Amino acid sequence: MTATAPAHRAAPHMTQTPDPETTPQSLAADSAVEAGTARPRLRDQIAENPLVSLVGGLFLALLAFFGTVIVALLVFALTSMNDRFDSLEGRLDRLEDKVDAQGAQIAELDRKFAALIAHLNATEAVDAALEHRLLIPEAGAIEPEGEPSG
Repeated sequence: MTATAPAHRAAPHMTQTPDPETTPQSLAADSAVEAGTARPRLRDQIAENPLVSLVGGLFLALLAFFGTVIVALLVFALTSMNDRFDSLEGRLDRLEDKVDAQGAQIAELDRKFAALIAHLNATEAVDAALEHRLLIPEAGAIEPEGEPSG
């Protein structure tokens, strides 16, 4: 069984869209395109109006000048940062040299104290002092609070 559209249902009417309003500028553009003439070239505009060439030349000169200045500032900033890093590295090297020299002095003092303690035969007394104990001859070791060590 085939379905057919009822006859009383007609196709919807197409709505007419209004034509766009024509303006004098659009008419001039349409006539120029139709006549085969396009927009005037920049070279023709410069020939007709030297002020355009002067402004364009100044713009290009300023653009080149400011571009050069920006590049020069970037190069200056990069080299000055490199100089600062070199200066900091030099200061750190000098600081490391001082620390190394002080470490050598401490090692020398340690060696001298060890020799002195061995010469005086006071190794036990020094070890006790380092452990915060006090050795009294013939009394044994006494703790810092005065109580004998147990």
